[in-house]
Amino acid sequence: MEKFTKAFPSKPLKTTAGKPWALAGVVGSGNLEVLVEHGNRPAGAMECHVETSIPGYKASWLAALADFAHHYPAGGTKVTINDQGAPPVLVNLRLRQAYDHLIKGDK
Repeated sequence: MEKFTKAFPSKPLKTTAGKPWALAGVVGSGNLEVLVEHGNRPAGAMECHVETSIPGYKASWLAALADFAHHYPAGGTKVTINDQGAPPVLVNLRLRQAYDHLIKGDK
């Protein structure tokens, strides 16, 4: 098990969605879940908390999260990821799903 936290610079998130959080994926399904929360955080950074069952891939995680923060205005959010060995493409998919749910106010 590996856990780490890091903040990444990102343009501020602009949303009028009433719901302050969004969830994508289910950790018990054998891949991962991503929770994105908005509010009460510095507007110029995306704060990330990762817990993964596969140790030794921190550099890959940090690169993927930095890339997401660079390409999506996610400043002011907290991203919590609980992983059970999902491949990188699924990590990116779940990040985008949770982000889209937050922006659009989906459930």
